[in-house]
Amino acid sequence: MGQKIFRPRWWAVILVLVLGGTMVGLGIWQIQRGFEKAELLARYRAADSQTPRELTAGGWAEAGVIERALARGHFDADRQLLLDNQSHDHIPGYRVWTPLILVHGGIVVVDRGWIPAGGDRSQLPALPVPQGEVTVKGYWRAPPEPGLRVQTDNCAGGPWPRIVQYPTVDDLRCIYGESTASGILLMDADLPGGFVRDWTGTPELSPNKHYAYAAQWFAFTLVLLVIFVKFSFRPRPT
Repeated sequence: MGQKIFRPRWWAVILVLVLGGTMVGLGIWQIQRGFEKAELLARYRAADSQTPRELTAGGWAEAGVIERALARGHFDADRQLLLDNQSHDHIPGYRVWTPLILVHGGIVVVDRGWIPAGGDRSQLPALPVPQGEVTVKGYWRAPPEPGLRVQTDNCAGGPWPRIVQYPTVDDLRCIYGESTASGILLMDADLPGGFVRDWTGTPELSPNKHYAYAAQWFAFTLVLLVIFVKFSFRPRPT
């Protein structure tokens, strides 16, 4: 068998550089996402030792900060929101956001948990709410943000309950008025009147998921390099 030399084709070099660089970049991005989720979990745990503060219409949720809080008032059952594209145990559904009209005026938006979407998305689920004055305790934080925000008009009018795509504070104030507090109160799991609530134990919040994705991208890159090297050895020209 003749001697072979390493002589890669020019197009293969470019392909490996582009694909390999892309996959390494995706792996690094997943590691960063894992770090972010680990930090978020630490913030939830740190908040558990706090004494809940009572929210008012002027309540402000700082980005990246999670606090224990409570709000007193009555739910507005007629103007609820359904946060779209939310899953639980790989089942598609919604998160139910219900405005709580505070006893001293103003509104706090309460996340009452996850519900399945059902087979027919034109038939929205029933969203019963507790009647009368209630005290809601939970985690107070800024509205969640998607990895990629899709351009949509969450303030557009329509029938209730209204399906929304990751509304901002400005969107919520457009929907409910300027007296809406600038955050979301995640309703405690042991309180009645909510749906599925597992704020810190969901797979979506697991750093290990992102680390596993990163390992996959790095493994794909390694396989690509092995294939590239193997097929770049060609017979020495005579």
